[in-house]
Amino acid sequence: MGLFENKRFTIISISVLVVLNLILIGLVVGPELGKRDRDRKDGDRRRAYVEKELGFTKEQKQAYDSLNSSHRTETKALQQKIDEKRREMFRLTQLDDVSIETIDSLTTDIGTLVSNMELRTYEHISNIRALCTPEQLQKLDSLVQRMIKSRRDREGERKTSPSSGN
Repeated sequence: MGLFENKRFTIISISVLVVLNLILIGLVVGPELGKRDRDRKDGDRRRAYVEKELGFTKEQKQAYDSLNSSHRTETKALQQKIDEKRREMFRLTQLDDVSIETIDSLTTDIGTLVSNMELRTYEHISNIRALCTPEQLQKLDSLVQRMIKSRRDREGERKTSPSSGN
């Protein structure tokens, strides 16, 4: 009887450990998978919304999709560089002797990359404007203003949310 109880205990213990491991893997990997999927869905939703809102023709949609694809590729690469510079700067906070020149160089690099991203966004909107008819331009201008306001509002919410540490 004692042997049966030990096997039972072993099986239950292993089962609990497997379930706990699966939960931990889900907690570590799950948010990243969901974020990528959510970002892609948001981008697709935004693209479809703009196309519908502006009433793009089939040809305009194709050109717009091409512009979006190249813009997304460029800005993703720039954002990765910005993130790397920020990680590098954070690593420096863990050191005792860091020269102000090193920090200044990193912040200048980050500023240059952010400026480059803004320039790419300006060019992207200009390229979209070139696709539009005069009637679509009015709608696009209104849409861009709403997007800017929406982004500003979202950033304000993040700064004041309890999870942001404020």
